[in-house]
Amino acid sequence: MPFNQNYDVYIFDCDGVILDSNKLKINAMASALRVLGFAENQVQLCREYFSQNFGKSRYHHVKHFVTELLDLDESSNKELIEQQILELFSSQCQQLYLEAEITPGFFEFIQNLRGKKYIASGSAQEELREVFKTRKLDQYFDGIYGSPTAKADNIKHILTLENTKEAIMFGDALSDLEASIVNGINFIAYRPYSNVPDNLTTQSQNNGFIVIDQWVELL
Repeated sequence: MPFNQNYDVYIFDCDGVILDSNKLKINAMASALRVLGFAENQVQLCREYFSQNFGKSRYHHVKHFVTELLDLDESSNKELIEQQILELFSSQCQQLYLEAEITPGFFEFIQNLRGKKYIASGSAQEELREVFKTRKLDQYFDGIYGSPTAKADNIKHILTLENTKEAIMFGDALSDLEASIVNGINFIAYRPYSNVPDNLTTQSQNNGFIVIDQWVELL
């Protein structure tokens, strides 16, 4: 599938695609768990799951941590613990998003695209919108969508808004690839900051999609 610049809609994931923030967010989640007193083996178990399933919402991850990985006793208030993790993680994300670098060549690439441009991310929607406004990045996009709505549903919403299937998604996670396939649109894997580069490459190529290491490859 050769890349062309004639799509109606270009949809971007955020972490690891627009911002070099994947490792920052994984570290922030580990820090939140440590602050709450979880043992290091529990922290590493959650960290590994977060890394391998990156791109899904923080709500998915935290619920999975608490119900499946942390082996909490029956007396634990799991909903309260989930809320505490989310609050600590979110407070750190707000700062790291302000500090995260833009991926190299992204501005040059996006300025060459004529169609509508959107973000569909697993990150918290209002948090993303605020950060992109603060950093004056919102001017590059026609809409920014995130969790708690699932990524596939956000893509579907964007396609409905624009009344088109002539769209392409740029992502670095398997969840991005899967959401694109569900919605019947094309996909490009952006690999440099992916937590699962080998699996992403294999799955993308198996579905006939392009894999890139630099934005300039598409110019």
